[in-house]
Amino acid sequence: MDIDARTLRTFREVTLTGSFTQAARRLGYSQSSVTAQMRALERQVGEPVFERLPNGVRLTHSGIVLRDYARQILTLVGEMETALRRPAANPPRLTVGIVPALAYGQQLARVTHIGRRLLSGVQLALRIMGTAEVHDAFKAGAIDGALVLTVVDADDPADLLGEQQYADRSDDLTEVRLQEVEFVPVTGVGRRPGGHGRQVVIADPDCPSQRWLPEFLRLRCDSPPEIHELGSMAGVRAATQSGLGCAMLPTALAADHEEAGGLRPLPGVPRMRWNASLILGRHDTRPAVDRQNLTETLRQATALGRAARPAVPAAEVLGGAGLGGEVLGGGATALDPDTSIAS
Repeated sequence: MDIDARTLRTFREVTLTGSFTQAARRLGYSQSSVTAQMRALERQVGEPVFERLPNGVRLTHSGIVLRDYARQILTLVGEMETALRRPAANPPRLTVGIVPALAYGQQLARVTHIGRRLLSGVQLALRIMGTAEVHDAFKAGAIDGALVLTVVDADDPADLLGEQQYADRSDDLTEVRLQEVEFVPVTGVGRRPGGHGRQVVIADPDCPSQRWLPEFLRLRCDSPPEIHELGSMAGVRAATQSGLGCAMLPTALAADHEEAGGLRPLPGVPRMRWNASLILGRHDTRPAVDRQNLTETLRQATALGRAARPAVPAAEVLGGAGLGGEVLGGGATALDPDTSIAS
């Protein structure tokens, strides 16, 4: 079997997008070229690697096996290409903005550790910035990419960063969805029973994961909670543990502190999930291998921080009419009518 790296990269893009058309658009190929490459690939494999669907494609069992090996092969090819480049006195710099909701200690460490392996020969610089700052940072040339949270199943480009204000700007940016990240509503163990919903601690007022809980409590309690904005998830976690209020934390960040007895789930409020997405400039001239390796770095880093427990897309709760004890999608249940979180 003789499969070249170009074909494997095309195959990887099809698996990421689920569509020959979308893969062709991202790679700058014609759709017929992608289709021809994938047919040739299937002839070499000896059986179909894609199941053709009305609106795209899905991997067969052989396709799943090939995908896992292709990921390893392309990682090695990228490392070889980097190693064969002439050493530079000043390695190329790749600056990535990360919103506070994804910029807690373990997550930053994962990005750095994986980036050292996949982005060898490139200096990766991380910048923590609010969601509202991302577009201006792109415009100023201050960042090459951004790791943000977006709404699950939001297909409208106007919702790229969860704000309609980006509708007239979305042509400048493109989104690569990486993983769904789960968030859990928590409060401090010593918090007075019944006072959970009066105060909410947040890290970024423009991030969908941080806006969700205050809005949920406002709709449930008919009055807005008091909001404390601290700018970092470490600050949010510490303030919540100390009893200042409740918060939405990434499950991976909250888990250790729940076990240690510092946090507990907020009664009657479901776990939720949002997309961790990489935002890139649509007309970025950086080498394709660097963009691909950055995408894979962030995909692996967010996957390691992803929890397996069921959660609910935000739109299924705030977008629906039932906040008074009805069953919500994804196995979570809304507040019991007899439960008061703002009393």
